[in-house]
Amino acid sequence: MPQYIAEITGERFLITGDEAKHLFCVMRAAEGDNIKIFDGRGKKFNAVIKEVAKDIVVGSVISEIALRPLPYNLTLCFAPVDKSKTEEILDKCTQLGVSSFLPVITERTEHDILKKWENKKERWEQIIIAAVKQCETAFVPRLLAPQKFEQALKIPGKTIIAYEKENSVSLSSAVKGEEKAIKIFIGPAGGFSPREVEEAVLQGAVLVTLGVNIMRAETAAIAAAAIALQ
Repeated sequence: MPQYIAEITGERFLITGDEAKHLFCVMRAAEGDNIKIFDGRGKKFNAVIKEVAKDIVVGSVISEIALRPLPYNLTLCFAPVDKSKTEEILDKCTQLGVSSFLPVITERTEHDILKKWENKKERWEQIIIAAVKQCETAFVPRLLAPQKFEQALKIPGKTIIAYEKENSVSLSSAVKGEEKAIKIFIGPAGGFSPREVEEAVLQGAVLVTLGVNIMRAETAAIAAAAIALQ
């Protein structure tokens, strides 16, 4: 059964915008239909429709649906690649359970992430919400504003750098411990510069390997999320 993002207050819910239009025009929803709704903050419910129109759907919550909690609050700090590959990262890593996405500007970042950022942000948030609905989770990851690499290092949480020259420390071992807020950095096609790696280590970052093969940036991002959240 498809699920829909809703404003939920007590035992009542409200769906507006494109979600309401989809229910009305495509799904032909009617009063008395049962649906699944989620609040985008980690809660999902069974619900019943009481009123439906082209631009608004209202109804009542029946029961909460239990969900498996994720092991970490994971922020994926990635250097954007081209359009389709960046969208693949957002889609697949949302399905895997990433909590936040942070586009990072590195010395070797090839794409101007700041150019038309608001347009990109709107498009990327749509991709994230579609992925949430597809995998039937209830938490919509945050899409943070782009930051330079040095600024991103200062965000609270354990810092892990996927580094192609590291061959002894695995990501699965690095995420173990009491720390529940984790940042994983994935570099651009050319990797992080030696200066960036040195700066990260000076600030306490852990360098890890993702395996014996050197991966494309988008593959590395997806693999890192899968390993960390397994």
